[in-house]
Amino acid sequence: MTVLHFNIPPFPTFIKGGEAILPVGKKHFKRTFSVFDLIYVSEGKIFLAEDGKKFEIGKGQYIILVPGLEHLGYKGCETHTKYYWIHFRAEGEYKIKKRKDINWGNILLDEGDFETPSKYVFQIPRIGSVNQSKYVESIFENMVSVGVTNTPETALRQQIHFEELFIQLQKDVMTVPNATENVTEKALSYIQQHYKEDIKMEDIANELHFHSDYITRCMQKTIGMSPIHYLNKYRIGQAKRLLTKTNDKVMTISKSVGIQDHTYFSKLFKKMEGVSPSDYRQFSQRES
Repeated sequence: MTVLHFNIPPFPTFIKGGEAILPVGKKHFKRTFSVFDLIYVSEGKIFLAEDGKKFEIGKGQYIILVPGLEHLGYKGCETHTKYYWIHFRAEGEYKIKKRKDINWGNILLDEGDFETPSKYVFQIPRIGSVNQSKYVESIFENMVSVGVTNTPETALRQQIHFEELFIQLQKDVMTVPNATENVTEKALSYIQQHYKEDIKMEDIANELHFHSDYITRCMQKTIGMSPIHYLNKYRIGQAKRLLTKTNDKVMTISKSVGIQDHTYFSKLFKKMEGVSPSDYRQFSQRES
């Protein structure tokens, strides 16, 4: 296995991202990019070849394709397949190293001072699996959905989500999932499956058979937010998708994502996204 190795700052720059579907029998196009192309499979399996080498990327796995090398689908999908893709650029020099040559314990290169930033090594396997698939997929979803409104603010948010993703990918390869991360993954899975319902903290606790305070501590430690905060964030993410792809009324969308009070929904949406649901829809329609 090879590993992408580059020094930060500067951090790689997010360019563009999206979500794609490949039906049974379809395969990825033949392409050569001048930038990196990260593909993460959320459902099914994709068969890719890069520079003649073949790879199978299944659910919960990713591959980072490097600039200048031709990649293509060498085989049609055997099942319905969904994946996220991200194009990004490394601002400085990068290297591709063998995993056995990587010193995972030597991340800090130079500690900064009051005028000079610290320098770090960032190392991510070119092919890997994620430990927190639900969390990672929510990052991808946020990255893609926020790009609907093409403004300086949303571009900055996409870069933040992108950096959050890369930090998680490096963290995954350096650690083995522990009890805290496993509890978090189960909580995220439950929330994503039941967000349309009137979920309360006690429902999550009953499902996972843990005290609500313990679940909250696990999620705060793992992803930096409480279950209710994540629930609201996930609901708003789904609402953004519906605002973009349907003509449903705001009241209808509010209820479809589990928020019965549409006035509260509108306030929450504006608080989290900086614009009202109606304005977000107008922005997305202009962009499309």
